[in-house]
Amino acid sequence: MKTEKPKCPRCGGRVTKSGGRPNGKQKWACVDRRRKGPDACKWEGVDPVHSESAQLTGAEPGISNINARFMRAKTTAVRRYVVTGAQNATPVHEGFLASLRRYCEENDATLVVIPYRYKNPTSMWSQAARDEDWWAPEVTPDMMFERVRLGDHMEVLGDIRTQPTAMNPTSGFETISASRSAILAHPKLELVAVPTPQTRLPKLITTTGVVTKRNYIQSVAGKKGEFHHTFGAAVVEVMPTGGYHLRQINALDNGTFCDLGRHYEPTGSVDMPALGLVMGDTHVKFVDPQVVEATFGPGGMLETLQPEYLVWHDVHDGYAANHHHAKDLLVNYVKHHTGNANIERELKQTFDFIASWALSYPDITHVFPASNHPGWLERWIKEADPRRDLENVVLWAKLWQWMAANAHMTDIGLASGDPFAHMAGLMLPKSVAERCKFLGADESFRIGGIEVGMHGHLGANGARGTLRGFGKIGTKSIVGHTHTPGIRDGVYQVGTSTRLRLEYNRGPSSWLNTHCVIYRNGKRSLINIIDGTWRA
Repeated sequence: MKTEKPKCPRCGGRVTKSGGRPNGKQKWACVDRRRKGPDACKWEGVDPVHSESAQLTGAEPGISNINARFMRAKTTAVRRYVVTGAQNATPVHEGFLASLRRYCEENDATLVVIPYRYKNPTSMWSQAARDEDWWAPEVTPDMMFERVRLGDHMEVLGDIRTQPTAMNPTSGFETISASRSAILAHPKLELVAVPTPQTRLPKLITTTGVVTKRNYIQSVAGKKGEFHHTFGAAVVEVMPTGGYHLRQINALDNGTFCDLGRHYEPTGSVDMPALGLVMGDTHVKFVDPQVVEATFGPGGMLETLQPEYLVWHDVHDGYAANHHHAKDLLVNYVKHHTGNANIERELKQTFDFIASWALSYPDITHVFPASNHPGWLERWIKEADPRRDLENVVLWAKLWQWMAANAHMTDIGLASGDPFAHMAGLMLPKSVAERCKFLGADESFRIGGIEVGMHGHLGANGARGTLRGFGKIGTKSIVGHTHTPGIRDGVYQVGTSTRLRLEYNRGPSSWLNTHCVIYRNGKRSLINIIDGTWRA
């Protein structure tokens, strides 16, 4: 049986031979290049994507074509898809597959399975795997090995077979879907946000997790792949407007999982409130009202998920005490004449915001990791010249006296109190302050086994914090700071709760309004807020 013709790795369209053979390789070009206009695909190269649909033993191309036509069909209703992967020569996890089918039945969702290959000469499941490809018959009716667009901004890359032992499975795929987000089948859960220009939302490149059991050879790469193997799926809710919502399903070894306050298993589902919610960096002064409503308002995340803990990163912006403005005459002129240079006023704005929502949800414990923006208050106290800041001189004197009274030497050097936490104790109502925990620098706080005490600005050994760097630590954690969502090596990174364009972020941006939920089973999912909505 012949393999389908090569396809363009950027747009999925047809390619033709073009020119000679540089370095002995045939050169190809996308046929779409003949079309004029800014949206035309201009790809040329030596590595087109070869469809392997005709080579899938037990998976009929006709089934994939039917699935693709259904997914591409226009509709005015919300469509939900649960996208996962399946490895060749490997049986499915029956419990997880049954839970996925239960989820699809209850949520009117379509299961999509992307097949991929692993060259495994020592498969534990079948000697036939040495020289024959096969996929579990339980999932072949759901297979998709074509590239399919979901709405206007998402593509399922069903025509790409990833290597399951790849340590960074999204690497190199940042441009393959052009301006659209993309889903790849891979057993390691990973998500990267790619910056986009102007005011467009960033595109997300994500992997799925898989529905098949662990099946790796006894090698270094195999053992790494086995460690990162995730029974999981990507939930995509395609809106009638063409937009989408994306979440992660991450199952336990028994195949059960949670999604948005419900626990799913093969026999049914039950309500299960979340354990915690980690919000994108708040920056109260510049918080987006739509994000506030989606988080705290009727039908919002707190009302739906009912978390026990709420984690606030960079709750205070510190604009009035921003040291980056120290030598900017124009910014300081405008701040002074508009009342935005008053530090005590901004502190009151922040704590009033916290109190208003803490009183609305009296059963939640609020956790504040030590963050860089609230830390600007301490820096201002230490570095400011009060003779040149008459508007804030009284507050400075009070806080300097408090810091001096609390400063002392220890066997590792100077120790002093946190002025931001001190002001919280003075400005928050007592009933709220009792439910707030302001973490010190390097203070650990775990929710369901997940470390949430790191803001993300401080990396290892004095380096700047990065998602890659935190992943090397080996601790399951959730961080913030960059305003860019991501998942890598067990570390989840939230986005921001502010407007997506502020004074200081110019050029292409990967900022996104993204929170992270911690379920009671210890699993996590990023939740994006798009145009004021967080779910379909």
